Amino acid sequence: MSTEEMKQEFRELYDMMAQSNNVAFMRIFGQVHKEMMDWFIANKPTEAQMWLEKLEAIRWKNYLTPKEADMIVDAMEPAAPWSRDKWKAAMAEHNLELEKEPCYNRCALWVTMNMIMSDSSDTLAKYISGDDLFMAVYELAVDKLTDLDKKFNIRAYFGL
Repeated sequence: MSTEEMKQEFRELYDMMAQSNNVAFMRIFGQVHKEMMDWFIANKPTEAQMWLEKLEAIRWKNYLTPKEADMIVDAMEPAAPWSRDKWKAAMAEHNLELEKEPCYNRCALWVTMNMIMSDSSDTLAKYISGDDLFMAVYELAVDKLTDLDKKFNIRAYFGL
């Protein structure tokens, strides 16, 4: 079978499973995916980590992979104020949680805080300074990521 034929066969089998709502079909797909992940973890751990990061999306309402978060933060204009390491250090210094299940993961929080600072740092600095600024940005980001009406979606906001 050629690679194109294999892709087509997989898509047909996937569609058959997804459209059927047959739990037995879902279990077969799940078992095959477990075997695939075991192989990736043993043979290609970097790729396995990438797939695991994508699968983590099922835990969160607002979620980004580390690669997506880096891409977004690197493209911010004006530049984002916190690298991932600086941000984690500041979060630890303030004894703040990096994620809140099921609302958001750490990458979504890091990007949202940088987004707020990139978009509104001049305005915020007029009214808030020092450690209070970091705390205000943290709380604004958490407000967005835990909004009860669930209108804010970080993936949609950044076109992912």
